Amino acid sequence: MISHAASAQADVDMRRLTVDDLDLFRDIRAEALRTHPQTFFSPEEEEGGEAMMAVYRRWLSGTILGAFGRGNLIGVAGFYVSPARRLQHRGHIFTVYVREDGRGKGVGDRLTKELLVHAEACVEQVHLEVLLEAKAAIRTYKRNGFEVYGTDPAAVRIGDATYDKYLMVRKFTP
Repeated sequence: MISHAASAQADVDMRRLTVDDLDLFRDIRAEALRTHPQTFFSPEEEEGGEAMMAVYRRWLSGTILGAFGRGNLIGVAGFYVSPARRLQHRGHIFTVYVREDGRGKGVGDRLTKELLVHAEACVEQVHLEVLLEAKAAIRTYKRNGFEVYGTDPAAVRIGDATYDKYLMVRKFTP
């Protein structure tokens, strides 16, 4: 018997997004910013306009995976390696977001696994930050071998509210 999550995963296609997907990425990112402002942010997005579009084009020229369900973009996750020579043994996962209708179906898990396959070929460890309140995301990352190595207190402030983040790492065995 196939579980509901496994069946739902089979209905999801994954591919690397490109600059040609700019409109799709902008739409899902706008949703993420609107529904989870404590999680998603870049200075360029706050500025908006061409600055925001330029950063999106830069991200899309790197590694951003998209999860598609029934032809619609339902999830994204990005990976990058710092251009600084002394930091090139470390990769970073960022901008992980799954739309409401894709949650609980293994989409975030698949995005994470696919990024880790890519990462293992080029870095020794992968880092990410996640809000302490994001319990489902934390479970997904732990399932994929990430460990908490620190807490960034009051990492984000929106109005009077502050949010702490876990710092997590996944090391690849040599």
